[in-house]
Amino acid sequence: MVLFRLLLGIAMLTMGGRLFWLFLGGVGFVFGFDFAEPMLEGQAHSVMLIIALLAGLVGALSAVFLQKIAIVVGGFLAGGYLLIGVLTQFGIRMGHYHWLFFLIGGIIGSILMKLVFGWSLIILSSLIGAVLILQTQHFGQQTTKLLFIFLLALGIAIQCGLIGQKPPPRRM
Repeated sequence: MVLFRLLLGIAMLTMGGRLFWLFLGGVGFVFGFDFAEPMLEGQAHSVMLIIALLAGLVGALSAVFLQKIAIVVGGFLAGGYLLIGVLTQFGIRMGHYHWLFFLIGGIIGSILMKLVFGWSLIILSSLIGAVLILQTQHFGQQTTKLLFIFLLALGIAIQCGLIGQKPPPRRM
């Protein structure tokens, strides 16, 4: 699962804002796996992977066929997952209030996706990509914070076309 998270994190960090179906598929996959893991403890790893793949497929298909609903639902899932992921990466303990933080992050994510879709998609996919990449490695808290900021800035820059794009031709 570490390799899947790393590859998905890189894809989300670099292309999540351009490919809405990738964003929702990725969010669905990670959410499905993280939801299935504690619920199906003791089951084969492949069962959790199948559930995650099905959740990712539902996310990707909903992005294609149910765009307006998918934007709000995707923003909710991304915002909730993101807030939990960031708080966990920074060592903040939530106790029995995981659901409350997920709900708060979800509401913020869905509002942002509805109001400013393009920028929200770039920022949320960069944030989730950074969290997924950081989840594959274990760093100290200070290093994690620095890498998180670096990856976030890198993802936003790549998705906004600031890196890897040729300058426009000069007019004479």
